[in-house]
Amino acid sequence: MDIIKKIADETLMPVSKVSAFIFTAPYRYKVYPIPKRNGGFREIAQPSRALKFMQRIVIAELEKVLKVHENAYAYVKGRSIKDNVEKHKRNSYILKVDFCDFFNSINPYGLELCLKNNGLDSLLSSQELLNKLFFYKKSKRGALSMSIGAPSSPFLSNAIMYKFDSVISDMCSNKNITYTRYADDLTFSTNEKGILYEFIHEIDKVLEEIDSPKLKLNDKKTIFASKKCNRHITGIVINNEEKLSIGRDKKRYLSSLIHKFSLNALNEEGVEHLKGYLAYVNKIEPSFISRMKRKYGVEVVNSIITFNPL
Repeated sequence: MDIIKKIADETLMPVSKVSAFIFTAPYRYKVYPIPKRNGGFREIAQPSRALKFMQRIVIAELEKVLKVHENAYAYVKGRSIKDNVEKHKRNSYILKVDFCDFFNSINPYGLELCLKNNGLDSLLSSQELLNKLFFYKKSKRGALSMSIGAPSSPFLSNAIMYKFDSVISDMCSNKNITYTRYADDLTFSTNEKGILYEFIHEIDKVLEEIDSPKLKLNDKKTIFASKKCNRHITGIVINNEEKLSIGRDKKRYLSSLIHKFSLNALNEEGVEHLKGYLAYVNKIEPSFISRMKRKYGVEVVNSIITFNPL
């Protein structure tokens, strides 16, 4: 694939201008912090509109040739956050871990290995172009890293994680452990008591042995859970009847928003948020939406679902 020509054809830009643009692409990001749910801030690096467009053009081509593992559930068409949780609902014991600074830990070397592992040596000659197109620099002298905010990052991170997912999946299969990964959230489950306490050390070994990306587990967020308490995976609760739920707090929150809507106490942005939240809950626990219709009336809930600002 001739990357420059492909972008030039799609954007109607001269080849020389595309080349010049990509040369400066790592600096074409707007960087800003957003608050984390549990305190602190996460840095978002948002590419310029033109760079986003170019990233999407090339990613559409790479999606045809780079593999994503079957146990990766985030950002994959036909797979959802609900599917990720469903895989674990019949297992009694759960281990949840995540990575420190996941996206920023992925660098061009990981992409190089990914291309080689997929037999795409022909693209290695375009490696420097791909690096500039998909990775950003925090400073002029800083190293290139993947950004949270680029439309290319979700797919590329999954493709680069293919080897890790394969190694871990094979290990889990041999030990009757179910494994899924939702971006940087890893979940392991089994019906064999105690096995997961030892398995976490195996994960560390794999991370040490893999050349790239160089990732570390966030020990502060490691959680072991069992049927003795409600099991939570990526914000979804598995109850002891093996059914999925959004949980008590989210139910109260959603109900309060619908109540405000019924009193005309939400602005347009608030209604848009409620509409999206309602759609999410309907996928996870549709019976709760039925409860809300009985409580507030079918007309009220349906008017949220069909809300379309002029």
